[in-house]
Amino acid sequence: MGHFSEQVHISIGSFTQNVVYHNLELSQKMADHHHFSFVWQYTGKAIINPADQAKALRTYLGDEVIFTFKSLTGIRLMSKGIITELSSIDLHGSAEGLHVKGISHTIVLDDMKKSRTYQQRGLDNIVLDILAEGPGEFYERDAIKSTYLQEFKYMAQYNETNFDFLKRLASRYGQWFYFDGMRMQFGQTKTSKIKLINGSSLHGFKIQTNMASHKISLGGYDYNGASNIRNSAARTSSGSKDSFSAVVGHNQGTVTQNDLSNGAYTTNAQSSEEIEEMVKLQTAGSDANSVYYSGTSYFPLGLGQVFSIVNQTVEHELIVTEVTHLSQVHGNYACNFKAIPADVAAPHFTDVNVFAKAETQPAKVKDNNDPEGLGRVKVQFNWAGGNNSSEWLRMIQPHSGSGKGFYFIPEIGEEVLVGFEGSNAQNPYVLGAQYNGSETSGYADGQNNVKAIHTRSGIKFILNDGDGSILIEDPSGNTWKMDGQGNIDVNAPKTFSVNAADINLSASKNISVNAGMNISESAGGDKSTTVGLMHTLSIGVDYMVNVTGKLFENVIGERKSQSKKIINNHESHEMNIEKNKNVHTEGEFKINSTEKSNMF
Repeated sequence: MGHFSEQVHISIGSFTQNVVYHNLELSQKMADHHHFSFVWQYTGKAIINPADQAKALRTYLGDEVIFTFKSLTGIRLMSKGIITELSSIDLHGSAEGLHVKGISHTIVLDDMKKSRTYQQRGLDNIVLDILAEGPGEFYERDAIKSTYLQEFKYMAQYNETNFDFLKRLASRYGQWFYFDGMRMQFGQTKTSKIKLINGSSLHGFKIQTNMASHKISLGGYDYNGASNIRNSAARTSSGSKDSFSAVVGHNQGTVTQNDLSNGAYTTNAQSSEEIEEMVKLQTAGSDANSVYYSGTSYFPLGLGQVFSIVNQTVEHELIVTEVTHLSQVHGNYACNFKAIPADVAAPHFTDVNVFAKAETQPAKVKDNNDPEGLGRVKVQFNWAGGNNSSEWLRMIQPHSGSGKGFYFIPEIGEEVLVGFEGSNAQNPYVLGAQYNGSETSGYADGQNNVKAIHTRSGIKFILNDGDGSILIEDPSGNTWKMDGQGNIDVNAPKTFSVNAADINLSASKNISVNAGMNISESAGGDKSTTVGLMHTLSIGVDYMVNVTGKLFENVIGERKSQSKKIINNHESHEMNIEKNKNVHTEGEFKINSTEKSNMF
């Protein structure tokens, strides 16, 4: 410990006196909350009244604590937190003080789990939105500078606290994320000019190298391009220039095999660009774990602080990833730290495979007009408040293919069941539609006889296993009914048209044709009618035959014609009778001719 007076100062809420303490410990770690504890002798009295102790327990719980650490050279570091636990301490039956425990202000980001979506937003924009929900002094816009600049089409926070969500984003996209004691930092780190000299301001200096595999091989699927995507690397191409990190990278062959062909499947990448970025980040994150530096400093070191260590003739530029501030007695200070090379390309906690796990759940269709024609829908999730709409989601269909398949898309406002590829909240898809208490089928029956397709406009296709029937119906009243008993009934309120190159009608028994008004027949070529027995023609008014060529009648048996009056008009008339002709009349028989006539 450094024996410097007044290196540590503590202030607590409305407590205006000097805070007398011992056994102070403040632990700070990247991508995590800070935790502190100390024993507070909140009164200078030798004997503390139990009533005063009870009052203190009620008064200071939830108060803000501000720690100030100073060095003799003028270095000053501040950190704050909230008292979350107070315990009374009794010694030999008398109250001695309070055991104080607390946590950093980041706890406000961990207040409850939330679910919501972000669309067409950048990483900085999302982070600032979340931090804006907390106290205004909690962050500064200039401290939110991510290095991942791509805009997200869709990003889901699912059953995660704000802190866990930010931590996941930082891990997945290789961003520094920590509370520096006073403000949130996201994306990049701060710089400083602190220099520690081993044996002077630094003691217990330790270097730990770690030989572990950095290689990664990932595969995925890009449904927009309908293609497999792959990327792999044996180690990072943008690692730290630290000499110890370089050794670990150079000797990767001692702990790895050369084969990169058989990799892992990931649902975190939807394009070749994304999977390439994942491989680049993960190898850089592995490189950041190649070497750790640790020791005890008598200068205050802040989390995320970049500093340098001089070890004889060698200088290392590092970044603090963990630090524990210690003060055993009033005013006395030291800190134990853990650090990595400052020039690493990604944080040591980088994990490109991290995702929020989601469960199958119902949702409501919000849009079904897919601009790409892929049969996708947008849905509204049943999450509590906020923006809960999805991007375009693919649907499970019984069959699909280029220009073919089964194309059934649910209507806007209808309920669907949503699943998640690999349980990843980033990759929802629609499993199918569901009925609910306010939207029932209308085709249910106790024997499950009816199978039906019924569209929005009233088009129906109904199959009934009870009677074996099939009914097709449209909103105009057109129906096609197969009754399951060998009969087909077709009904059209207006026009029924049949068009084909050839039409064959065959009935083993009878054919009946009935028209309420007219029947027209037209043949561009010949028309033949063959009747096996009798042909009966009944005409209510007139009968007209118009032949532009010849009319030939051939009756093998008798031909009888009966009429009240027969009028034949001919330009010429020839009659050939091979045998006899008898003309009988009960009245007068006349033959008139304007020219000469020869009867015999």
